[in-house]
Amino acid sequence: MKRQKSSSVAMGGVICALCVVVMLSGSIIPAATFCAPALAGALLMAVAVDAGMKQAWTCYGVVALVSLLFVPDKEMALFFALLFGYYPLLKAYLQRLPGHVMPFCCKLAVFNLAVVAVYSLLLFVFPMPGLVEEFAESQPWMLAVLLVLGNVSFVIYDSALFHVVHLYVRRIRPRLRHRTH
Repeated sequence: MKRQKSSSVAMGGVICALCVVVMLSGSIIPAATFCAPALAGALLMAVAVDAGMKQAWTCYGVVALVSLLFVPDKEMALFFALLFGYYPLLKAYLQRLPGHVMPFCCKLAVFNLAVVAVYSLLLFVFPMPGLVEEFAESQPWMLAVLLVLGNVSFVIYDSALFHVVHLYVRRIRPRLRHRTH
């Protein structure tokens, strides 16, 4: 029992460190504003599968806090903290909702509320001059098109998360277990 607990804590620590590395390296690449937090969030699913949801939520909190403090790209850090970090964990609960329409609508609501929260914070609470200028110069229809494209991308991301968990459980996890025993 102690060995299992210590190995799950160690795994949580390693995944947290890897998530922080992904977030920090994402700030170097301009196009990684959305990709790095999405990848870091997907990594947390391994903790949820192997160590449980409590440990995964703890890892999310640690990575979110460290990202908000140390990642230079605050837009990316906020997207991790307010969407991509917790969404893979929340997805497990949303999948349990009855039917197909209710979980789908809840997922899109989570995404849209998170996007509004992130950009409200970045425009009004912690204004980033470049972002404020970019939004001021954009036409409203263009922002609406970007939100629709974001929703489409999010649906693809949601589907990919299912396949990532499946890949982890079927292929990666057995190889990791084989090497640790």
